[in-house]
Amino acid sequence: MREAFALLGGSSRLRRSLWFWLGVGLLLSEAFTIPLALLHDRAALAPLALGALGWWAAVSVFLVGGTPLLRTPDGIRIDRYGIPNGLSAIRAWLCFPLILCASLSLPGSVGLYLWCSVGGSTGMLDFVDGFIARRFGPVTALGKALDPAMDVLFFAMAAVGNWLLGIAPGWLAAAILFRYLGPFLVTPFIFLAGKRPELVHTVWGRRNTAAIGLVLFILMIVRLTGGPVNTVALATAIPLLVPTFVLHSIALVRRTAQAPSTARRTSAS
Repeated sequence: MREAFALLGGSSRLRRSLWFWLGVGLLLSEAFTIPLALLHDRAALAPLALGALGWWAAVSVFLVGGTPLLRTPDGIRIDRYGIPNGLSAIRAWLCFPLILCASLSLPGSVGLYLWCSVGGSTGMLDFVDGFIARRFGPVTALGKALDPAMDVLFFAMAAVGNWLLGIAPGWLAAAILFRYLGPFLVTPFIFLAGKRPELVHTVWGRRNTAAIGLVLFILMIVRLTGGPVNTVALATAIPLLVPTFVLHSIALVRRTAQAPSTARRTSAS
């Protein structure tokens, strides 16, 4: 954080970029949360608005703390956060109001429709930010670290929300939680063991994430049309998610086994 504040203090353009994305995140968070609170119960307006503010601040800490990672793969410093990193942060900021769509008592099917429309669109940002980074830039170390971290937050939230709304059966929601939270919870122990694997997507991890998004999109349509959610989940999730998850897991194990260790670095120095 000390390095982040030093970089921000030395670049007005970087500060403007940060304030722009922080402002966008706060506006979207509160503009989504406040109407939901009013539809649910006016007495819930203040605590839910404060909850959105607290979640916005928590995500913002990671964006600010990642400022030193605003450099290209060849080490050149970037003086802006860029659209790809901003879109990744938006996915995380919207997790709070989206889970409210699934958990609050709202009139009729408002929660389901908002979840499918806004949540589905937000999920698509995972593919949009990567496309923009590769096509127009900037590709940064922050983006490579931020994107999988935001995937953990968003898809863990999506698993719970889809289960609450009857879009995904419990076993599928549990499998998605395990897929994202498992590596996230194991990583600190890998670091304690002295290993330093690169914290970026694997090729099969990206494909598995795309397959999860496709399965959930199909199940949303089935749920909206009153179709057999459990049957469709079995027919789509098993052939699409199991092979890609297994190959992703193999890639993670290989990456960890081949990663440099702190002990090796210390002895070398």
